[in-house]
Amino acid sequence: MRQIMDDPKALALFQEILRKTIAKKLPWQPTAEDDKFVAPMLGKYMLTLLPYTSRDSWGAPEGPPTITLTDANNNNLAEIHSGIEGVSAQDLRTVLVFARRIAFNADEKIDELLQELQREDEQRR
Repeated sequence: MRQIMDDPKALALFQEILRKTIAKKLPWQPTAEDDKFVAPMLGKYMLTLLPYTSRDSWGAPEGPPTITLTDANNNNLAEIHSGIEGVSAQDLRTVLVFARRIAFNADEKIDELLQELQREDEQRR
């Protein structure tokens, strides 16, 4: 059975991260590692979003996404995961989806493709 931890500060931070990410107000950026994103904050903190919680004994990723907050000295200040009361795996996946869209400017590319597809439909009429 998984332990649920009460961490009000981590929960409050996560709720703001979720809200700001959905609103496209966090500067998520891609990294060299597949599906890992970072968002620099205030010039001295870094949010890191991993698409998994941990790695199994073979090194394969497992579990829902995790967010860490580190300072300029790379000290881990907070780790946000689904083991924190009020943080769901689904909400973590939502952050991952929207962070990916922000990092790759996906919405603009999707809009461009949608316009082209709709234009093709209009030309056929």
